Amino acid sequence: MLSEPLTLLLALTALVLAVFAPAFHYHQFGEASRMARDAGLSAIFTCGSALAVFGAIRAFRRELETGTFEMALAHPVSRSGFFLAKAAGLFAAYLVFALTVFGAAVTIVIGATVAGRIAARTGEIATVWGPCLASGVAVAVVPLLVGAALNRFWRFRFVLTSMASALMLAIASAATFSFLIGTGALARLAPAVVLLAVYAALLASAASAFSVRFAANAAASLTGLVFAATLPFVGNYYMAEALSHGGSVPWSYVGLATLAAIPAAGAFLLLGCRFVRDIG
Repeated sequence: MLSEPLTLLLALTALVLAVFAPAFHYHQFGEASRMARDAGLSAIFTCGSALAVFGAIRAFRRELETGTFEMALAHPVSRSGFFLAKAAGLFAAYLVFALTVFGAAVTIVIGATVAGRIAARTGEIATVWGPCLASGVAVAVVPLLVGAALNRFWRFRFVLTSMASALMLAIASAATFSFLIGTGALARLAPAVVLLAVYAALLASAASAFSVRFAANAAASLTGLVFAATLPFVGNYYMAEALSHGGSVPWSYVGLATLAAIPAAGAFLLLGCRFVRDIG
């Protein structure tokens, strides 16, 4: 999944949203860092949900259509074990994406917060503080250069190398600015991103189960129905508003929301195990 061009495309789209949207003056109309924070969470939610669904469908359908599934079962591994391991690996790939965008978002939120303080002190309209913006841009651009160079001279996989480089740069950037400047962006955003990952796991579980039994288009349509059915509850996992005006999402709430999602995700995984066992 991490080697798929679709993964890199969605990651770059999310990074562009998280990094460049707050670079304009939009955040002067409200809380200084709100535009940056909302852009980052929206990028993780929209692009991450798409990655969780379509990445799972592509991965499972490829296993079935290329005969890799039958080859795997020739080894001493159960069908259910194979399905669950594959689903866990796909979610791990999603986490690479989410952590990358999260790191970039933390950096930009810190920059927007500093810019707000500068504007409050000097009266000048500041966008995103320069070093933070430069670091955010680097997370989106430098991994492509690294991936291209390693692919050209040492035949490394371009997409996989780019994703790994983006993850390392994003985490290093967020950790550095959080340590040097603070603002609490890292601690405040972390629970909100975990909630988005929980919801993505639910969608990925549904997509994984449906892709075992149905063709790609049908699996995507059924997963879309799951999304529509859970739409009234999305607000329990997309908590951008709760972070406004210095607010935060308690970890106790994250735990309760996770417990609430486990039965549905578990049901889809059990359904996937059943579908796998029915394959002739």
